[in-house]
Amino acid sequence: MHATGTGHGGQPAPVAACAGACPAGTALLGLDGVRVVAVTPDDGDWTVVDVVTDPAAGADVCPGCGVTALRGKEQVVTAPKDAYLGDAQIRLRWHKTRWFCDNEDCRRRSFTEAAAAVPPRCRMTTRMRHRLGACVGDAFTSYAGTELATLAGHAPPALAAGVDEFRRGKPAHGTDPGTGEQLKTRSEWFTHLVDLDHGGTIDLAEGRTAAVETGLIERNPGRLHQLRYLAMDCPDTYRSGAPEGVIVVADPFHLVKIANRKIDEAFRRLAYRTRTGHAGLGLPRPLHHMLRYNVEDVSQEHLRKIIEVLDATDAGRQILCCWIVKEELRRLLALRITKTHASPAPSAVRDRLATFYLACADAAVVPEVASLARTIEKWQEPVINAVLTGYSNAKAEAHNRTAKLVARTARGFASPEHQKQRVHMATTRKLRLAIRCCRSQTVARPP
Repeated sequence: MHATGTGHGGQPAPVAACAGACPAGTALLGLDGVRVVAVTPDDGDWTVVDVVTDPAAGADVCPGCGVTALRGKEQVVTAPKDAYLGDAQIRLRWHKTRWFCDNEDCRRRSFTEAAAAVPPRCRMTTRMRHRLGACVGDAFTSYAGTELATLAGHAPPALAAGVDEFRRGKPAHGTDPGTGEQLKTRSEWFTHLVDLDHGGTIDLAEGRTAAVETGLIERNPGRLHQLRYLAMDCPDTYRSGAPEGVIVVADPFHLVKIANRKIDEAFRRLAYRTRTGHAGLGLPRPLHHMLRYNVEDVSQEHLRKIIEVLDATDAGRQILCCWIVKEELRRLLALRITKTHASPAPSAVRDRLATFYLACADAAVVPEVASLARTIEKWQEPVINAVLTGYSNAKAEAHNRTAKLVARTARGFASPEHQKQRVHMATTRKLRLAIRCCRSQTVARPP
């Protein structure tokens, strides 16, 4: 039924039609910017509600220039999807006008009426979007709770775990009602505990302290009762929170990263610059970038040029010492089983470590070399464990990136618990699928 009362599209006549708009039907529908003119029961379970644009909504104002339109172009009918009204399934039929914009300075020649409840180019009402979002959130929460409970009950115990942190968002602060002091009520960090053997997150918690790490290990006894190795970057915080009897493993990538950082510090301290640019020297990159390369990835011609340039000045020789020490550290880490595909002998590891210390002793006058030697000495046992066991924190770093992508896709999370649940689900897909397949095969196996 059209707003004027004439038949439209061969639809049946409405059972109850109002002369013009019906205030009671409009209030019952509850959509801002439209008025109900007719209600028609469909043959199925739907109730067709014919609506027109409310004149008070200002829908005849051009969205491009703000000038009120005076000429109608045509009448159109749209059918935006709407939520249930009680037990009734509503099918909206919105009769609206497409207007001409008579403003010569406006690029928009025509426009169609819109309302706050149904924005332009939207195929569903705003309340339908909100209700679908709430339903999806509730469904995900219920599904995630069931999946994570199954994972906790059937996941194999972790022999090696990795611990790392990632930034979750902005911190929140509040006032202590007792003392009136400012307290941090929400941390900007998450501590991430990852299974290095089977993959997937074991647990997450807010903060990045030793107490947080200890709490994560203590509240997952089913997964971590056989924990033997704990890989990490090189923070004293997590090392102090490692349980007694667990072998701490330093991440090789971060060890090399520390050595590269020492080279950058030497460049800044000495303000080292060559008189000729890298193109004039025949190098593909600036010198401080070339020194971050692995020595085996540098051609012999470029290697000869780098040594020749650095050896020409005292400042360059100091930087060259930092590079040589970094490469000695890499030679030590190259004994790992992941590189050689053979378990290294402890004597070979000790020999390479002694060679590294001798190189540091020869260049001890360089502050950055001495600082790197002290760092490796402080983390000597975890470094040796990294070479002998072959473990690294690579899976934890990969899951940290997944966690950041989850937060970026969601445009951030207001609730840390929701973020924790989403990250836990995103990083355990393969493990949950493997558990599901194993359980189905067990059930299908004949007795």
